[in-house]
Amino acid sequence: MRIGTLTILLGFILVSFGYSQPVLTPKNMALGGGGSTYITDYNANFYNPANLHIRDRKGRVNLGFLITGTYFNPVQSFSNLDDQRKNFTDYLVQYKPGSYSIGQTEKKQIIDQNYSAKRLTSPHQSRFETTLFGIHWKNKDNAYSIAMRTRTSSTFEVGRNWYSIVPVTDNDVAYSNQTLRHRHQTLHEISFGYAESIDFFNHLSSRLHNIIIGIAPKLVLGGAYQNASWKNVYSQESGSNVIQRAQDFEYAAVGRFKDATQDYLGGISANQAIQDNINPISDQIFDIYGVGAGLDIGLTYLLTLGSDLTALNNRNEQIHSSLRISVSITDIGFVSYKDDGISYNVSKDTTNVASFPSTASDAFIGAPGQFLIFADQFAETNPFKDFTSNTNRFSVLLPTALHSGILLEFNRVKLSGDISMGLTNSAFNSKKLVASFGAEIRPLKFLPLRAGTQLASELPGYISLGTALETRYWDFSIATQLSMGTYSSISNFTGLTVAALQFHL
Repeated sequence: MRIGTLTILLGFILVSFGYSQPVLTPKNMALGGGGSTYITDYNANFYNPANLHIRDRKGRVNLGFLITGTYFNPVQSFSNLDDQRKNFTDYLVQYKPGSYSIGQTEKKQIIDQNYSAKRLTSPHQSRFETTLFGIHWKNKDNAYSIAMRTRTSSTFEVGRNWYSIVPVTDNDVAYSNQTLRHRHQTLHEISFGYAESIDFFNHLSSRLHNIIIGIAPKLVLGGAYQNASWKNVYSQESGSNVIQRAQDFEYAAVGRFKDATQDYLGGISANQAIQDNINPISDQIFDIYGVGAGLDIGLTYLLTLGSDLTALNNRNEQIHSSLRISVSITDIGFVSYKDDGISYNVSKDTTNVASFPSTASDAFIGAPGQFLIFADQFAETNPFKDFTSNTNRFSVLLPTALHSGILLEFNRVKLSGDISMGLTNSAFNSKKLVASFGAEIRPLKFLPLRAGTQLASELPGYISLGTALETRYWDFSIATQLSMGTYSSISNFTGLTVAALQFHL
């Protein structure tokens, strides 16, 4: 119990940003969540391995342990930090019956905070990640690294009319949307990074530049997995007495999610099935159900500025003034699950119903196991019982994403901008565009001050602040994040970030 509580508390104080962000580190947190040009240590394996060859500090070797981050985009936010901490833990632990009850006041607040105007659904995400160990060493002509990490993400999207009985009218059609989606996945990775300059292109010009390519193949072990998508929409044309209900139901699960679903279909109550199978994250985070392979690749163009000649020599000298432009693709690959999973695949089931649906008396927050029990308790009819399931083995793609960025560095000032977009819809990614902007200034060489912001379509924006203590042989970083309340005037802290020590030799 103490271990589980410690894990959750550690996750809360180490917070980062969400969709399409391939790593969660204190440096890129403070800079708004980007980092395709900024991150140059072993975490670059998972973002842009080309950066492994950039000499942005003295020393040839850096290593670190247990750099941990968590993202938290809540349905409800609280200005009281202790209430917000308790709110956060609910998103990571198993579903707890009765813990998410809401009345009419809370339902109105949820609508006001998450559903602007005629918006019918609202996306949310929670995420936990730990780089267990990493080591990175640079030679004269190339760079290598090894990194191990584990990450868990839960992405969910909830229809407006789980919280409101009032339909939304668009083009003379009234819609009541009770869509419910929940994607949950755990991945464990061992990555091997390599980067070097592309001499052929660099020698074609006498300009002070360096083109670097990097590659990081990795072994991927898959933990528990659930991909649940229930499009559930009621509609009524103006002047008609007919209310039509259209459903699409796709569901795939392995591990503890599959076990809970099978027990429920076998006659066990939903509550009991969840309690028997969905244990706390600290107990099952290292359960392995599948194996796969992945690849992260990147390209960085480095142009040194002014009197900085670092790009022209092969000595281990630190870059002080440069322009960096980067592009990378992360998580190319798949996971194949070794055990049979349970799945549904039902498209466009249309029926006529007597009335629009009633609302739920709980908030849906994407707690592990909540999708099953929410459908059982609050849906007009339950898709798990209405449709037929299949049992089979399957493979899934990794959360592939595309990133590009630019960084301008001049002595003690850095300005960065990044754009990321998922190429697949998964627990870690969506296909929404995410833009991050950050700045770093060093009033003292060892004391960087960082600030940034992140903007994304249909997602709340963030501002962030951070600092660090950077010595010749070790670093320690902190940062804090504030939600800007995109759909309301409410702004709340969503966490504090603290980095484990990193060592440089």
